[in-house]
Amino acid sequence: MDVARRDRMDACLAVLVLALCALNVGLDEELRGGSLLVTVALSLGAAFAVALRHRLPERVLVLTLVGCVAQGALDNGLLATVPAVYAVVSTVAVHGAPWAVALALAGGVGAAVSGAMWSIARDEMPVGTAAQLGVAVLLPFTLTWALGYRRRCQRCYRSQLAERADSVERIDEARRQAALAAQRAEICREMYDITGHRVAGMVVQAEAAGRVLDRAPGQARQALRTIAHAGRESETELRGTLGLLRGSERR
Repeated sequence: MDVARRDRMDACLAVLVLALCALNVGLDEELRGGSLLVTVALSLGAAFAVALRHRLPERVLVLTLVGCVAQGALDNGLLATVPAVYAVVSTVAVHGAPWAVALALAGGVGAAVSGAMWSIARDEMPVGTAAQLGVAVLLPFTLTWALGYRRRCQRCYRSQLAERADSVERIDEARRQAALAAQRAEICREMYDITGHRVAGMVVQAEAAGRVLDRAPGQARQALRTIAHAGRESETELRGTLGLLRGSERR
């Protein structure tokens, strides 16, 4: 998924979170009382966190944890922020830094446990009910984090496979280049030997032609023709070898 499409989806989810918060406020009279400003701030913070969860996962996580602590301390019952918390935690588990991944899990577990203990301390509900509520909050949170972390591991595994495949491809290419270089070196050595022998023969023929030029002009002309023929053959073979080497370079 490209960045622009992902940002549009996050913006749509942020609007959905705001709509849920507005619906929550409309259904709960306590949220419309003296804590209305706190409720609005928590709603905007949740929407902001969802909108920027992919761009700034670590900072958004800290903001979300601060919002959860503030909501618990102020005894604000805005439940519509819970989906935003799950979305942020899932995103951090996939894309966040290692310390943020650990903080997301520890913060969620700590919030669930502290909330249950706070309810017990204030005698708002019996121990069993508070424990059940803590488990009910903790299970979906842990599942959300686990699914995000599983996706993170899958991304790392696919990345490692891609790197390994790229490394194997580079090694194969290096081997092909080494084999090609060895082949070219062997061709050059063979051509050096062949051309060297021919040049040596041409030198011998030229010296012989020089000795018999006055006494036997016919033999001298024959030696010169032999030299010219050997030179043309060497030139043709050198051009063919040069074409072969250039073709191997293009491959």
